[in-house]
Amino acid sequence: MNAIPKIFERENHKIILGDALDSLQSLILDSSIDLIFADPPYNIGKDFNGRKDKWDSDEAYLEWCYQWLNLCVQKLKPHGSFYVMTSTQAMPFFDIYLRKTMTVLSRIVWHYDSSGVQAKRYYGSMYEPILFCVKDKGNYTFNSEAVLVEAKTGAKRKLIDYRKPIPTVYNSQKVPGNVWEIPRVRYRMGEYENHPTQKPVALLERIILASSNPGDMVL
Repeated sequence: MNAIPKIFERENHKIILGDALDSLQSLILDSSIDLIFADPPYNIGKDFNGRKDKWDSDEAYLEWCYQWLNLCVQKLKPHGSFYVMTSTQAMPFFDIYLRKTMTVLSRIVWHYDSSGVQAKRYYGSMYEPILFCVKDKGNYTFNSEAVLVEAKTGAKRKLIDYRKPIPTVYNSQKVPGNVWEIPRVRYRMGEYENHPTQKPVALLERIILASSNPGDMVL
């Protein structure tokens, strides 16, 4: 039997320390979450405080993943959104599996620069995949105005529209595409927390701003 989860609360925030399957089943109400972001172990052997992120087989890993994926879908509200990460090797299985119950709107590539030695006998990986899924493709939250980025026009100066009565600078902002260039968290960075798979605040900020509203429940 798994240990009883520990719950830490501050204001409107809650951290649950415990088994993911048990916590999702017993502590989260069905159809209660507006947005879920899931960043599970990748099954690639990372060391988490002495515990290896490695299952006995790929099949065992996927079987475990399918259990919590089902629970995440179950906990989402009808208009809810789901962002999920995993390794490049496992993502095709996640993609196919989730399409049974959700609509995959975007297959996002989180691209980052690389430091240190890269692979010498094949092309080294410099990205991690993210699926953006919704329960109802006709009714979901997407605040495009909250996540606009500068378009890369190649111009050194602002482009001006001279067709208007008063020449006006073109709006150079756009909704991000599905390739997100966001640096990885490194040692000596202000947000560094000595976590083996820490994700940057900017990554989560974009997701939360785009796919939730003030007062929403985010998991």
